[in-house]
Amino acid sequence: MDSDQSMVAHVSWTPHDVLSGAYDGSRGDGISLVRLDLAGIAGDPARLRELVVAVQLLRRMGCMVEYGLDLFEGSPRFVSVRENLSLLRAIVADGTTAAQFTVKPLDADCSPWVQSYRARLAPAVQPWLSRLSAQLAESWLEVMMGERMLLGMNGVAAHRIALQRLTLRSNTDLLNLVSDSAREFELAGDTRLLDDEFASPQVGSLTESLLALRNRFQPGQVLAG
Repeated sequence: MDSDQSMVAHVSWTPHDVLSGAYDGSRGDGISLVRLDLAGIAGDPARLRELVVAVQLLRRMGCMVEYGLDLFEGSPRFVSVRENLSLLRAIVADGTTAAQFTVKPLDADCSPWVQSYRARLAPAVQPWLSRLSAQLAESWLEVMMGERMLLGMNGVAAHRIALQRLTLRSNTDLLNLVSDSAREFELAGDTRLLDDEFASPQVGSLTESLLALRNRFQPGQVLAG
């Protein structure tokens, strides 16, 4: 289903903005895609808790959440990777937002092991991020469009539940892959978890499930049902 971009309003806020009432959740005739500013949150327990509450509030308002995060931004160390993973889990925990991040080349000075891990991780997760997570994000936009146009009919509700389960599974598998492989690499200087024979089947299976789910979600079929 093609997205009607005229129905989407882009806004950008910090978690504090959301909780202080600066953003009231008004959608007008569109669906709000709220882009969160994550600067300074990773590694700060208080701000991480604030983010969790803000995301929950935005969900209740019916808003989609967007964000930008490079897994190695800041001081590139294995501990910073773990902190960024905790940040991601706080955003995508309920399965209504696909886990997405970038793995950019490292400019800052860091240990050779972190450099080597980044070089192994980037190609392993790229199919997941460019194929699966991107399609999951598009699917959630389709669902919100469908809910708006079809007034929450049962077919849309059933599709939302199925998509939420699939998104949660994808998020969990992806973030566990990163956390487990980072732990192994930090301890031993290598990991087989990022080998193509392990990562590719997971992405392939989940992508096939998503394609089948999207093919079943057709407005005409929902209306006819």
